[in-house]
Amino acid sequence: MRLVNTRQLAILAAAALLGLSVVSAHDHHGANMNFDAGEPIGAVLKLHILLMAVAFGVLFPVGLVLGLRKNKWHVPVQSVGGVLAIVGFVLGHAHGGRAFRDNAHSKFSWFMLWLLAGQLGAGIYLKLHTEKRFNDVVRPYIRVAHKAMAITMVVATYVQMLLGVVAWLGYCYDGYLGQCLAHLIMGSSFLAYGVWLLLLVRLASPWLSSFGRSPELYDSAMIMVWGLFNTFTEHGFIEPAHGWSHKDLQHTSMGVIWFCGGLLSTYMLRKAGPKERSLFPSIILAFTGCAMAAHEQETEFSTRVHFVFGLSLVLAGLTRCIEIMLLTTGLIRSDTKEPNPFQYIPVFFLCHSGVAFMSANAESVTAIGNIGIDIGTFSLGYLSVSFLLFFYAYFMMQLYAELGRRADKDMALPTAADGMVYQTVGQQDSEATAETPSRAPDDSHVLFDADDSDDDNIELSPMRTN
Repeated sequence: MRLVNTRQLAILAAAALLGLSVVSAHDHHGANMNFDAGEPIGAVLKLHILLMAVAFGVLFPVGLVLGLRKNKWHVPVQSVGGVLAIVGFVLGHAHGGRAFRDNAHSKFSWFMLWLLAGQLGAGIYLKLHTEKRFNDVVRPYIRVAHKAMAITMVVATYVQMLLGVVAWLGYCYDGYLGQCLAHLIMGSSFLAYGVWLLLLVRLASPWLSSFGRSPELYDSAMIMVWGLFNTFTEHGFIEPAHGWSHKDLQHTSMGVIWFCGGLLSTYMLRKAGPKERSLFPSIILAFTGCAMAAHEQETEFSTRVHFVFGLSLVLAGLTRCIEIMLLTTGLIRSDTKEPNPFQYIPVFFLCHSGVAFMSANAESVTAIGNIGIDIGTFSLGYLSVSFLLFFYAYFMMQLYAELGRRADKDMALPTAADGMVYQTVGQQDSEATAETPSRAPDDSHVLFDADDSDDDNIELSPMRTN
């Protein structure tokens, strides 16, 4: 299997994190209107959501993977996605029906629009292949900007997806802003961690080993930095703090254990090689899950929801410990083309922990409890969402791997079994004079091309002719 390089991994990992997205709302947000979240939405807004879901949730991420593999369908897929996104943006500003309060989703949609315009504009320019000297100077910078916008686009799309759900439900206003952000940010972090581990299991383990460091070194450093952030931001970060509340102590203590445990593991692995592993990141996850499962909440239903989340995190940590022990003892081989099925289990539980924590914010738990849904039904609901997100990430990575295998097969030399007979150079030259010269292969630029070796070595001096 062909190894992926750094730029491909950055785009692919972000692409794997893409979900269904909606990106805009109409301009009269904040007007004196009825903001009843129970009012049904109109047909125009439904069409807007559908178009944005297809464009940003399907076409753009698939187009990214096609571009990484230099597939001929990359440009058509991206073009169709761009058209659908523009139409969806217009519909989002023209719908009737339910009105929405002033929200970050509507404001962030303009950033998404300009980012999309810049990305498509850069892609069109790279497709032109102009022969002027100005193009020789500017083209490398346009290519770098194009790829940077691609990475920014997929990350921003995930953020906009969350903001769209929040705007639809009418959550995170007034005094709920702080806890809402805490659940969305931490839940997204667990989800991103799971997708990153899936990428390593499925594609990028040889690439990561090429750096000569233990895989857990990066996990430990991330846990340490995130713990430091949580330690100093959970108490009075968004709103002025009035003493230490019960939840302030809960979340701040979680930041402290992440920082201390991450610091220990990072120091122990500072000189470790790629074959040296550590169980401390997994132990930190397991202890965090135990603490979250024991969290006392305002209602019994909320306490049970947090227990399920904590249980998922404990299972993620324990199964990750078992996976590392199986790898280090040789019971699971890391040099095979296909991962061991057990290696997907800790990845899934991490993704499920992220979804569970995002769904455990105060407003959603209160709303679910008020309509009489029990903890079992609610847990199965977001478990289904976890399966869908895991399928989505796995599908994107599998598509990347399949396209790579097809490309390698197409590039393989023909053999006698294929009906091909090799000739000497003299025979080829004598026969070539009687044939019409074949057309040179098309070297057209592919958007998001991660190699671009022809563009990186542009000859600026004039070409001599004899």
